Amino acid sequence: MTELTRNDIDSHDWAARASEALAQANKLPPGLKRSEAIRKAAQLRIAADMKNWLTAK
Repeated sequence: MTELTRNDIDSHDWAARASEALAQANKLPPGLKRSEAIRKAAQLRIAADMKNWLTAK
């Protein structure tokens, strides 16, 4: 697994990644793969929120 540096974390747009993952998940037909994709998008959204909380000034 590749470790992210502080600069990588700061420059990564977690919110955009979460939105894109949800859009892709919604295109899938109902079923297990769609449920897993939506769950992954939710995890990315949580990561985006956590990053905002931790870097808030």
